[in-house]
Amino acid sequence: MKYLVLISVALFFLTGCSGFGKKLKSWIQDDKPQAQQLQQKSAAPSVSFNQQPYMDPGPRRQYKRQTRETLENESRLDDRTNSLWVMEGQGAYLFSQNIVRMIGDALSVQLDGEPKTQLESKAKVIKDLVKKIEARKAAKARRLASKTNGKEDSKKSESGAAANAPGNNGPDDEDILNVKSIPTRIVERMVDGNYRVKGSQPFMIDKYQYKVIVTGIIRSEDFNSEGVSATKLLDPNFDIVSARKNMAEM
Repeated sequence: MKYLVLISVALFFLTGCSGFGKKLKSWIQDDKPQAQQLQQKSAAPSVSFNQQPYMDPGPRRQYKRQTRETLENESRLDDRTNSLWVMEGQGAYLFSQNIVRMIGDALSVQLDGEPKTQLESKAKVIKDLVKKIEARKAAKARRLASKTNGKEDSKKSESGAAANAPGNNGPDDEDILNVKSIPTRIVERMVDGNYRVKGSQPFMIDKYQYKVIVTGIIRSEDFNSEGVSATKLLDPNFDIVSARKNMAEM
């Protein structure tokens, strides 16, 4: 028991002396660097980027919830506005409204009204000419063949040519111009915002190929996603030409 008391007292004094020695040593050496570091740490203020006056916080953004209905109301999605928005699915949110067409863009000209009537009349005239030329070619071929067969065959060929003349047994010409629309492309953008278009559409008259050509000026407010009516073209030019040099070969 005495030994335990002596050991505990000795340990107490030894720890007290070691602490007192350290304090005495630091007081003698005057540990200035540690004191300076403590002062700097205590004096240094806490700096935040939000408190710096020279930092630009940037523009103030106001976010709001958007729905399909609000997007349609704000952008006025409609065919008459000439927009390229996709009206189905989430893809509609990825497109912006576009009312400007560039050179090379396609536009469809719907053939109706007076331009269609004029083209139908010209197509009928062309078909009558084709019939006459075909009848002359057939009569000429029969005459050449009749020289070897006698005069009787020549009389039969003349009567056959008269029977095949245009107007005797010709087919109905109501649907001779089977063209509903003409694809065109923008070839020039005018200073006033209008567009000059040019295009063609092939079709057949009997066994010969022709094409309807059109040139004109379209105002930006006259066309939509479906195209433009032929009656709304400014300075229009509609015509029928031969796609190949058929008449020269005849």
